[in-house]
Parts: sequence; structure tokens; C-alpha cells
Amino acid sequence: MANIGFYAGSFSPVTRGHLGIVCEALNDYQKVIVGVGINDSKQQLYSLDERCEMINAALDDLLFEYEYRDLVGYRFSRSEEKAVCRLRENRGCVEIVGYRDLTVDCALRLGATALIRGERIVGDHDGEMQASILNKQILEVRKARLSMATIPVPKEDMTYVSSSNVRGLCRLGEYIAAQRYVMPGVHALLMRHCLSERFVALMQANALSAAAAAEAYDELVRAYSCGRRHHTLSHVSYMLNYWQIMENLGRLKVQNPAAMELALFYHDAVNTGDDTDEAASCRMMRRRVFDRELSENAANLIGATAHRQCQNDMTPDMNIISDLDLAILGDTFNYGIYAANIRREYLRFDEKTYRNGRIEFLRGLLKRKPLYKTAAFREMFERDARTNLRAELAYWQSR
Repeated sequence: MANIGFYAGSFSPVTRGHLGIVCEALNDYQKVIVGVGINDSKQQLYSLDERCEMINAALDDLLFEYEYRDLVGYRFSRSEEKAVCRLRENRGCVEIVGYRDLTVDCALRLGATALIRGERIVGDHDGEMQASILNKQILEVRKARLSMATIPVPKEDMTYVSSSNVRGLCRLGEYIAAQRYVMPGVHALLMRHCLSERFVALMQANALSAAAAAEAYDELVRAYSCGRRHHTLSHVSYMLNYWQIMENLGRLKVQNPAAMELALFYHDAVNTGDDTDEAASCRMMRRRVFDRELSENAANLIGATAHRQCQNDMTPDMNIISDLDLAILGDTFNYGIYAANIRREYLRFDEKTYRNGRIEFLRGLLKRKPLYKTAAFREMFERDARTNLRAELAYWQSR
């Protein structure tokens, strides 16, 4: 009889802590079933399909981060390495299912031999014990047996992380902080929800009906989703978040907020790697914005994200959006993930071709003195950005 573990939860959203428990379970069970619960009495922020999509995205990200672990800078534990090896050999060792009946019934129906519970902190222990006792009574009524396994969250820095914490950060607009606790693909999916209301309000303020604004957002979501890994809505949220942070700290002030917000949403709507991407993004934006002066101002800002303009032609807002676009370079926590996601976005190029192109790009950035155009960004990011760029350059030169 196969040794199968059933790990149940709402996973709204799935966190790195959840993923760590799945990895630990793969060391003990031939197969792990991740059961995504549907509770009709509670309104879920994310649909069942979205939550399952997030778990699949998290597993994909795990495999890619392992392949480029030296670039990401993440130290995998031995149990994580064993789990990743199993997933690479057989992705079917983790099955994702949705269910709305009792956890016990679903586990028995799918042939599970154990119920897996994750435990983050000491406070979780009492709740898990109560659940185990209740499940034992339910199993006795069914004359069935399932062993009960409690797996502590393996990473100490994930001990206090919960799905509700992530949702709370997103509600506050602290999208960058939320990135620390979920995989990149999960964060990109979360941003579909987080940015929707803001975008629709922006477009309605510019004479679009609610229906037309929602349609424009759906178009934008499709544009930022197809084959993207870095240039996703996560990148848009990153720039929006740092704009908010810099203004909250009194370090800069955007002169035309409506044009800036519009430009941030659309600046990478088209991203093929061609020199015409910014112009194509502007055309998409202009189809939705009927205020000619606003669209022209936003288009000028989008053009600044190509990073090709002479400094004499740059306005203060153009300098700000240029620096926002490059802020990730000075992020000591997220830079490795950014670098890996750029590689993943350009998998159409073989390793040698990508390596040579990336080395040339990194050298070009390092020659820029300074990297950032505003004093606020230079003070916060310049030194760390150069450290990060040199580290990535060394990585590719060693390949």
C-alpha cells in the first residue's frame, strides 16, 4: 500500500512556509496530496482555480530557483534538495485537489494514509491537537484509520508567516514586503487582485465607464501574464510601492501623479525586447485614454523607461520613473530572484547566447555613473545596486 500524505488548507495564498512543509513531507511520503479546501460559508478572496494555480506556480518556481540557486542566492536544505530531486523526476508526486467535504472523507477517498498538519509557532499546537482529536473521533465513526503527522515549518524566518499576514501586507500596499513570503509566480497572481481596484479607479477618473475600465484591466492582465517572469504586475506593484514609500518619507514629490500612475501601469505592457516596445505600450495606453494631454505626458514617462534619453531631455518626473524602474537593482533581498526571473523570461535563448548578452548588459549598467538620476534613489540604492550587479556579472563570467 502506497504511503500517501494529505496536506489540507485554504492556501489563500500559498506561502513559502506551506511549500517548506510540502518539501518536508516529500521526504516521508511516496506522494503528497495538497487538498485545497472550499468552505461555502466563508467568502474566499481567491477562487479554487486561482489557489490551485498559485500552488502549481510555486512548485514551478521552486524547481527553477533550485536550478539557478547560485544566482538566486538561496541556500537549500538537504530535505529541500531531496524534495526537488523527486519533483524533477516525477511532478506527479505532488497532486493538487480541491474539496468541499470533510478533510477526512476526501483523504480516505483518495487513498491517503496520513493527514499532514503544518505547525508554525507554539500557539498553533493547541489548535492542531484539537483538530487531531476531532479527526480521530470522525475516523472511528467510519471505522477507518489515518495516521496524524505534524510537520513544523522548517525555515525559522517563515515561522510567523501566514496567508493572512500576506493578505494584510497587500491591503496596506506593502507589495514588496509581501514578496518575501511567497514565490514569484504567486506574487504575480496576487497582484492581479491587488491592483485591479486602483487601475479601475484611475481609468474611471479619466472618463472611462466601470465596464470599459474593467475591460482595459483585463487586457493589461493578459499583457503582463503571457510568458512573463519579471516584467509582470509584480514589477508594476514594486514601482508603485517605492513611489509611495519615497513620497511618504518626504524624499521626492511627483509633479503629475495621474500621468505617473498611468505610465507605471502601461510602461511594460509590450515587452518583446525590441526598441519599439515603449512606443507599442504607448499605443495600447492611448487606445484607452481619451485625455490627449494626459496620454502625452504618460507617453513621455513611458519613453523614459527605455533608459536611452539624454539627461538634458529628462523632466523631474521622467527621472523618477527611470529610477523606479531600476530600483530592483539595489534590492539586496530580491535581486537574485529578479536575476533568475530575467533568465527565465528569456529561455528562448540558449545559455551561451543569454550569458554573453547579459554580461554585455551588466557591464553597460556598471559603466553608468551614477546609475540613478535622483539624489533620493542614489542615496538608497546606488551602492547596493553596484554590489548586486558585480555579483551577477561574476556569476555569468564563471559559467
